Amino acid sequence: MSSASVFIMYSSKDSRQAHEFAEKLIDAGASVWIDTINLRDISEDQDEEEVMETALLDSEAVLILTSQNALNDQFVRNDKRFARENDKKMILVTLEACDLTKKMRWRNHQTIEYHKNEEAAIDEILDLFNFKRKSVPATTSEVEDEVTDTPVAKPKKAKQVSSKSNVQIPDEERAMLNEVKDDIEYYKFKMKEQISKSKMYAYLGIGGAVVIAITAIFFLPELVTKVTEVQDKIQWAGGLFGGTLPTTFSFSSLNSTKDKKKRLEGVQLFEKKISRYENGVLPVTKADILALEDDFGIYINA
Repeated sequence: MSSASVFIMYSSKDSRQAHEFAEKLIDAGASVWIDTINLRDISEDQDEEEVMETALLDSEAVLILTSQNALNDQFVRNDKRFARENDKKMILVTLEACDLTKKMRWRNHQTIEYHKNEEAAIDEILDLFNFKRKSVPATTSEVEDEVTDTPVAKPKKAKQVSSKSNVQIPDEERAMLNEVKDDIEYYKFKMKEQISKSKMYAYLGIGGAVVIAITAIFFLPELVTKVTEVQDKIQWAGGLFGGTLPTTFSFSSLNSTKDKKKRLEGVQLFEKKISRYENGVLPVTKADILALEDDFGIYINA
């Protein structure tokens, strides 16, 4: 990899836009690393994550394609943290308007507003990293204006980066992938529904515990008389608060919410793999999709 390469980081939900952005940079003369192109030719004995990690560490800087998807993507946040820990320069390239004022780890980075003016953004990136812009071939009219008796050979067509953003997947495999995607969406819906219920139970539990504690202190004098000092009152109320069923239930609900959120984040691994299939980064067969479906079934039942 050239020392002048930049690493492109993005959310899997923005795969198509990320691939098109990378191709525009390459066509303009930039040296970039993006998984939708660079992972296509790795050997079977190479680990994808290790290859990506090495590419990020070898890059001059990281371009983070910023969107609401990226802001909510746990994988992007993890990769961004890894880049920060390794002192990599990070630049935000906006795919859409994003409010970063409340995003502490995002708002201080240099931002290039690609969504407002794509060509200007490409020029800014080329200038920033001293990439030499590829010369634009002469137009047909300019060539015709040149008078010469020597036959002019047709210029060879510049080699283009093969785009697989519109990769053709056989209908049967496409249908199987869509079924897995539907299963994932349904699982995400159910998990979000359960998270909302767990939060509600937690709030009800904590509220119930507070009511019980207040009632015990102020409205049950026969219990309060057992305590002779204010400090004892507080300790007694704290013990009651900690021992009530609602509080125990609320803590259980909060822990359940955290566990469900982690499992919801884990689903992104499957979405990322599907995205790579759909964008031609990885070849896909019926066996691959069936294996993915089995792995997802094991994950949700674990």
